[in-house]
Amino acid sequence: MTTKILISTFIILTLASCENTRTQDNPKQETPKALQDKNSSYEIISKRSYDDLVESLYNELLDKEKDLKKLENDIKVLNESKGDTTELFDNFDNKNESYYGSANRHVDQLSDSLLKTKMRIIITNSLKNYNSLVARHNALLKTIETKNMTLNDLHTVLKITKTIPLIDKYQKDNLPSTKSLESYIHKQNEVIEFADTLTKK
Repeated sequence: MTTKILISTFIILTLASCENTRTQDNPKQETPKALQDKNSSYEIISKRSYDDLVESLYNELLDKEKDLKKLENDIKVLNESKGDTTELFDNFDNKNESYYGSANRHVDQLSDSLLKTKMRIIITNSLKNYNSLVARHNALLKTIETKNMTLNDLHTVLKITKTIPLIDKYQKDNLPSTKSLESYIHKQNEVIEFADTLTKK
């Protein structure tokens, strides 16, 4: 009987020792700064009634994951170069749009209705030819805008899928005990009971 007790004690101590070693080998991961209660930037943002924890958590990941950092740089380059890419055609298109607007205002000043109608037809045909001329450009601009919306959507989805595990871990590691809530309810019950006895006097 004594031998069994000694063996059982040895096994329990061995398991406990292994558990301690495992705990030391895998230290608890630090809570992200954005989720720390005493984070000053978090407090400032909260006071402004604006708290974008998804952005804050995602930004912390950028320093740890090279692929995310590269993606952010790629997106930044795309955004910065978009204006340069479309500027030449935008200026060209604006000048043409301005011309047709000006031409129509000039036609409005004609007193001869037949001449006015004739000029309207000429302007309309010219504008039709112009729209045909730049159809490819406009199609490409539309493609750029569509792909830009797709990239924005993927960017948003990525931020959420990357930060969900962080908030899940925070919830598991930092869920407060219910003791303080239960204690408060107990005090409430005492006061309610006391108030109730006073009403019956």
